[in-house]
Amino acid sequence: MSKIARLFVHRLEQLAQREARRNALRNGLLDVTAIEIGGHVVRRYTPKFDTSRLSGDREADVAWVQRHFGGYLQPSPQPFDGIKVESTPSPLALQWASRRKSGSKNERLSDADHEKRAYALSLIGQAGKGPLVSNMIAAIVLARTMETTRVTLASMVRAAAMPAPVIALHAPIIGFEPAIRRLIEVPGFIPGGDLKGLDGEYVYDDMTIAGDEGPGRTYVLLLGHLLRRVAGGNLQRRLLNALRRDYPVVAICEDAKDIPDEITISADINLAGGRLDYPFLVLMLEAIYGPSGRLPLDRWANAYDVHYLTIDDVVLAFRPGRSASEVVAILASLTERNRIAARDGDNDEDESDGSSTSSRSSKQKPGKASHEKSDSGQDSSSGGWRRDKPSGAEVIQPEPWGEDGSPPSLAIETLPGYGKAKTWALDLKADLDDYRASILPWSDMSTKLLLSGPPGTGKTTFTRALCNSLRVPLVVSSVSTWLQGAHLSDVLNRMTRTFAEARAAAPAILFIDEIDGIGKRQPAEREYADYWNGVVNKALELLDGAVKGEGLIVVGATNRPEQIDEALKRSGRLETHIEIPRPDTATLAEIFRHHLGEDLKALVAEGQVPNEGKPGIAEPAPDADNSLSRETALNGGRQ
Repeated sequence: MSKIARLFVHRLEQLAQREARRNALRNGLLDVTAIEIGGHVVRRYTPKFDTSRLSGDREADVAWVQRHFGGYLQPSPQPFDGIKVESTPSPLALQWASRRKSGSKNERLSDADHEKRAYALSLIGQAGKGPLVSNMIAAIVLARTMETTRVTLASMVRAAAMPAPVIALHAPIIGFEPAIRRLIEVPGFIPGGDLKGLDGEYVYDDMTIAGDEGPGRTYVLLLGHLLRRVAGGNLQRRLLNALRRDYPVVAICEDAKDIPDEITISADINLAGGRLDYPFLVLMLEAIYGPSGRLPLDRWANAYDVHYLTIDDVVLAFRPGRSASEVVAILASLTERNRIAARDGDNDEDESDGSSTSSRSSKQKPGKASHEKSDSGQDSSSGGWRRDKPSGAEVIQPEPWGEDGSPPSLAIETLPGYGKAKTWALDLKADLDDYRASILPWSDMSTKLLLSGPPGTGKTTFTRALCNSLRVPLVVSSVSTWLQGAHLSDVLNRMTRTFAEARAAAPAILFIDEIDGIGKRQPAEREYADYWNGVVNKALELLDGAVKGEGLIVVGATNRPEQIDEALKRSGRLETHIEIPRPDTATLAEIFRHHLGEDLKALVAEGQVPNEGKPGIAEPAPDADNSLSRETALNGGRQ
């Protein structure tokens, strides 16, 4: 588990244990005294039940405490119709209390008694109600967002300690806004005092901003639905009204389009995360079930489709009392349901609210009618947002290596031919090992490659072998998949989501097939120049971002390298260009030798030479066409 996620989960567990001890104190199960240690006044709890009944077996003792004192670890009953409900200690508690009172006030406890008392208090905390699963989910999502944005915990703590920080949080996950709000308002989770959210609806002028001045630290909360409706001068006025009173401002959005420039520019902390991913589920399972909790996840074939899940889906799956296998089975069912729903909804029109459609992008895909709807997650006409559909990319996991360290059948080490491309891949593998060992920085590695060559020369096969050799996921997409969007904004969104999904699986390989489909930038007077120039510019922006970020290897493939904009091939982008030619006779022999393996040795040893008219391996004529494709050969000669 990552350090930040472990810290957040541990903090929630500490707060739950603290609440259990406070409830036990209110209900008469504990005593408390204030003592000074090193200049700090701390609470010292003393159990009022007979600790001699404890066996020392923690699991059995926790069950004993829950069975006898479970009700005393819950909040005290609230008054009803003015009648005060008293909590009565159990007979065991009374027995322990009377025994303690019979002794001298100056009676000193032995070391063994201190140890037993500390053990009993730990049982009280462990037997109480644990942290809410919904808060644990939000904590791990927040930790993943911080890691993705590369914001340190020290920066977050420093911002939280400021009198009036402005913090923006964004992640395209359904349920992100309420989940993060509940988390940051958990008493004690945020340093500097408990937070009370003041809805941004009520800060539209300086006279109505006066919030509840009771205990706690008031902050102004701007959620996505408000930011969609308020913009420009109105939003700036609300920000200033809050900041004049030294109120922290927190903007939480599920759609990046909802975050206006006023927030982005003025924010002290900007956190932008991705969808739920495989590492998120690993962290959740480890947090709840321990290090072995992730084992059922390894048997889930489509675990990398986690981005289809919502926070509510995860809450439904992770219920107390369920085993890790049951949780994973439920997650798999929910993922499949959402995947089918997203697929079936690809061509469905968005629900109309009767508002004008004039705000939609006018830059449509060439040849598309203007009445077609966008399949992006944002409904620009109404400001509404529904779950973004995935980019259409496929995630392929590397094949396992043998127990003796032998590579899988398809690996760069055993792949015949490929020349310079194979050399580049082997160098990258060595560099990746040094990077993982913190010897080589990512910026010094060659991680961007353009593969070109005629159809069937094995460009896709090369990336599959690279995935197995580097032991990292392979995210496969193509420009034709991106161009399925009806509008320019849809195409750009698909491109952005593809890179985001690849970064979420990092270290990973992003393979972009048919990259020549992006085309070249066109003169302004050409028809559809704005459309194609927008696609090229977005590709340049995403490649620049991939260069700056760590963990992403980008491989583009094309049959027509001359059709690619020169800017895509400049330094820092797809700067390494390797051409894969058709295999010659010697290379074809190597390919067949590799795949026939022991069968070829047996044929040679037995001296079986096929005669004319009999089945066998035909020997090519000296002038035969040897342009058989590499992929056909790698597939055993099947066409």
